[in-house]
Amino acid sequence: SVRQVSEVLGLIKRLQSQGVGVLLISHRMPDIFTVCDRVVVLRRGEKVADKHISQTSQDEVTGLITGAVESA
Repeated sequence: SVRQVSEVLGLIKRLQSQGVGVLLISHRMPDIFTVCDRVVVLRRGEKVADKHISQTSQDEVTGLITGAVESA
């Protein structure tokens, strides 16, 4: 539910503020861009991108996932 997603994202932000590293595995681009500092994209078991969140976009990450955008 929307409420549960909001609670989880809030928890992740609180943990980050305490210096705790968090690994989030998700295909939900808005969530990733809300709470993540970096994004690593895997396609077919291979890493195709590792970028700081401020140096990419939701469209680019989606393209990297699907193969529509070449590896970064």
